[in-house]
Amino acid sequence: MRLGRSRLDRLERHVLNESRSLAPILRQVITLGVDARSTALRTWALHELQGYEGTDVPVPDYRKIPAPLVMDGHTGRFQFREQPVSMFDLPDFARDSLGDELRLGVGVGQIESLIARHPGQTVQLGPALAAELAVIMSQNSPRQVLRVYWSVHVSALEGVLDQVRTRLLQLVGELRAAMPHDQQDPTPDQVAQALQNINIVTGDNSSVTVTAPVAVAHQRGSARAEIGRTAHPTFPQAAVVWAVLVALVAAVAAVAAVLWGTWL
Repeated sequence: MRLGRSRLDRLERHVLNESRSLAPILRQVITLGVDARSTALRTWALHELQGYEGTDVPVPDYRKIPAPLVMDGHTGRFQFREQPVSMFDLPDFARDSLGDELRLGVGVGQIESLIARHPGQTVQLGPALAAELAVIMSQNSPRQVLRVYWSVHVSALEGVLDQVRTRLLQLVGELRAAMPHDQQDPTPDQVAQALQNINIVTGDNSSVTVTAPVAVAHQRGSARAEIGRTAHPTFPQAAVVWAVLVALVAAVAAVAAVLWGTWL
């Protein structure tokens, strides 16, 4: 038997309690990583807490959610909602970074908050610079795009949290297997080996896609805007800015030409 309730014992008990928030559990993991001098463990837990936005760390595979990229807008007097966005609807610079796969980069606390506020519903998660993207998609077209977003059911968000909890349980199990029965806390070598066995810090080599909640849509389709935290762009920001500026300059030039012709 163990000599007392260790930090690993408490961590295991909290991970197995599925009603307990993941945020305080991940803070325990950070403490465990500090004591075990494991930079990898601390880094993974911190990114799960704070999110992967604005970092050089790629979003892990378990945070990639298949979700349709859709748009709202109108064509003349006819409105459309949740119309699928095809590759040909997107400008060239956005086609490689946007599609029917959402890379969820926000922290677990924000994910848990979305689930708690909208149980059993669908949320709209928009890419950074979504408003600018809608403007560009509306240029030289009778169709006016008002909003571009991923339509995601909260069950997919719950699946991401379940993956995080499963990895925490795997971590505990690997450490249990490596530690003698009379050992209280894991050594740095044992923690390093456990991380290798469960591949806890592995992502892919692609660029990080950033998302932020922009609206919440209920099951009947009505939506209300919710401003998310500032995110970093998912596609080249400079290209978007230049495209918007070019459109504005062209519009101003057209108005000036009309006014000049009237004056003459």
